[in-house]
Order: sequence, then C-alpha cells, then structure tokens
Amino acid sequence: MSCSSRWPTVYDFEQLQKQIKKIVNDNYSQGFYTPASKQNELYQGDIIKLDKKFVSLNSSGSFEAETYSSFWIVLGNTCDFARDIKDLPYTNIIPLQKLNADTPQKIKNGLKNFQNYKHMYIPDFLGDDSEYFFDFTKIMTISKEYMQQDIKTIKIKELSYASWVLFHSCIIRYFARDDGRND
Repeated sequence: MSCSSRWPTVYDFEQLQKQIKKIVNDNYSQGFYTPASKQNELYQGDIIKLDKKFVSLNSSGSFEAETYSSFWIVLGNTCDFARDIKDLPYTNIIPLQKLNADTPQKIKNGLKNFQNYKHMYIPDFLGDDSEYFFDFTKIMTISKEYMQQDIKTIKIKELSYASWVLFHSCIIRYFARDDGRND
C-alpha cells in the first residue's frame, strides 16, 4: 500500500497538540484520577480490574490470548452504557501494560509527555508507584452485560475531567490522524 496520497486530518492538529501540552504542563499526574463518584456505573476512561487475557487473531487466523496485567481501561463511550444492552450489547476495553523499571528513560519521557500516537501513559493508580501505558492497537470487545455483573468489584478508578480530555485528545490523535496518502 502506498501512502503517496495521504488525506489530511479532520481536526486541528496544532490545537490538539497545544491542548495535550497544556495538560502535561499543568502537572496532570497530580489530579489524574477522581474518587469514584458512582461506583455502580462505568464511564469512558475508567480503570477496571479483570483477570482476563487479551484475545486476538494471529497471523495464521487462530485465536491467541496474551496476558498484560489485570487492569484495563474502558474505551467505549459513557453514553453507550446507558443504552439498552439489546441495542448495544458490547463495548471496548484496552489492556494496561506495566511500564518496566528497565524501560529506557527516553521512552518513559516520551510516554509521560504523550508524544507517541499509539500509546498513552497511565500514572500510578494503586498507590504503589506502578506506571502503566496502553496501546490503541490492542482493543478488545467485551459484553456490557458481563462487565455490569459486578461493577463495584471491577471498577478501580475514574479519570478526572482534565485526564478525560487528555484521553480524548489521544483517542482523536490516534484514530483521526492523517493517513499518509498525500506524503
């Protein structure tokens, strides 16, 4: 496939970059999470605990299951949870991957400054100084009914408003970026 005729972005790239930079400069990690206001409801950006493997199709077309951690982030839109399960039975989640201590500082800095289109940094949410990130290419579909069976057990943290804006900015930057066809 040639990227010789890349189509442009459908949003203002510079404005989005400025928004991400402003949130980073405002010391985003201090107020990244908010106390769970409604523990019995799920929202986009919630950190949840599910001891499940990430399932995908491998290069031979067979199912493959990988374990990243027990933590996931809800990608599906908040209003999708309010819709009837019969009308919209699924949502999407992404597994969080622990940022290893031996990860080169240059990579850590890039993640913490949200410079990577494909990955998003997630600061400590357990109080143990663990850091995580996720990869937008590793999205898994999950039944809303399954998730709603025991929300109080699986919901760990909610994003603050500023963090949700940052999350959205990263989503838009990844999914709505130019496609390379005009390069």
